[in-house]
Amino acid sequence: MGIRFAADRGAGGDTAGRPAPTATENEPPAGGQPTAPATEPAGTQAPVVSLAKPVVLEQIKLGREPEGIAVSPDNRTLYVADQDSKDVHFVDVRSKQVSAVKVPNTPRFLALSADGSRLYVSLFEDDFTGNGMAVIDTAGKSLVKTIRTGPRPFEPAVAPDGRVWLPIHNGARVEIYDDKTLTEAARISVPPNPHWIVFTPDGKTAFTANHESNQISVVNVADRLVLKNFKVGKSPHALAVTPDGANLVVTNYDLDTVEVYDTGNQRLVHKVNVGKEPQAVMISSDGKHAYIVNEGSDNMSVIDLKTGKVVSVVNVGDSPRVNALSPDGLRLYVTDGRGKTVTVLRTTEE
Repeated sequence: MGIRFAADRGAGGDTAGRPAPTATENEPPAGGQPTAPATEPAGTQAPVVSLAKPVVLEQIKLGREPEGIAVSPDNRTLYVADQDSKDVHFVDVRSKQVSAVKVPNTPRFLALSADGSRLYVSLFEDDFTGNGMAVIDTAGKSLVKTIRTGPRPFEPAVAPDGRVWLPIHNGARVEIYDDKTLTEAARISVPPNPHWIVFTPDGKTAFTANHESNQISVVNVADRLVLKNFKVGKSPHALAVTPDGANLVVTNYDLDTVEVYDTGNQRLVHKVNVGKEPQAVMISSDGKHAYIVNEGSDNMSVIDLKTGKVVSVVNVGDSPRVNALSPDGLRLYVTDGRGKTVTVLRTTEE
């Protein structure tokens, strides 16, 4: 999601790591029943225990090149940015029915407001024109406003106060937008070129992944001051913070590594070799595992965060880009850019 919060029985269900047969947008899988039924609203489930090897349930055919993805608070709707069109897809998890909202320029990445009523979509073209952020009313499936932004806005994040933090890749800054007036409220300068933003669970600290400078910025949310920039591996792309707020997980796109840092003192805890071009990361809701999407090897590495070891590798679709965990922690969704699918994985025993 835009705000990236947060005995292996699965081995028998995915013996070769291969995705299950593809389900179309309007047809259920073989047998007439959806493989992955919609889950219950967040807060109604007992605490989940994450699998060391998630199980691929199905793939949903979707759009031309799915990229950014988010899941509604009630776990029932997927929102997917199709970056080879001007569509943001709404996918009903239960029925697989798909509808779309048109946006003015190519949609890239997504973030949802805390209540799920608004979807924020970063926009830009390959020639760096059409830079903006679309605001979508999710209930009405309608475009509320398009805001002009700096060049190449990447993954937006919603702060605890509801404001939208938008990393501006070609501007070496973060733009902050008021969620009520939908106008720019502040800017923060960071090293080149910010891709991703996450917040600690207490909302006091933000981190930005600054891809070309190989640095992470530590930002005090209250006064929006950069407290520190610290060096990490080459090309940090995506970030995630563990649910207890203790650790920051960083994907190093051009090194094929993942690094885990202490959020307090920024000390390196683990350095882990993963697949090619690790693009995105999500943390299981119990904080035990990190799910790393490897764009260049068409798979997902699962890291045990206590030991810092890769405990499994699961094949997904062609050129996976971004992943999102359902709020109840039961499903993980991966967009497969060239595969034109969303891979659905079960992350718990259920």
